[in-house]
Amino acid sequence: MNLFKPFRIRSAARDGETDKHRFERLSLAVASCRAEIGREKEGLRRRYDESRRDAGFAMEVLEESPSSGKLAAGLDQHSDAILSYEKRLRTLEAQDQLLGKISALTAELKT
Repeated sequence: MNLFKPFRIRSAARDGETDKHRFERLSLAVASCRAEIGREKEGLRRRYDESRRDAGFAMEVLEESPSSGKLAAGLDQHSDAILSYEKRLRTLEAQDQLLGKISALTAELKT
């Protein structure tokens, strides 16, 4: 039993520095994830726009020559891709919004 041993308290300055560094690391991780999401969204938007453009051209040609089964199959593939891109873009947007909220909370806690 250490009844006569003095009780040591942690330094508030030391705790503050520890917290500051922890939130700086968290901020960097969140910023890195958001940048990664941004790059993925940019690539998906580019492919999404290309698929929409190609589908539009295919639709025009199909209207002029409705008997082209190969073109119709290609149009279906573009449609599926477009739906996939839209779904993934919504997911990435939700992730980015969540990380934005975490970033804001982290900024509040750092001060």
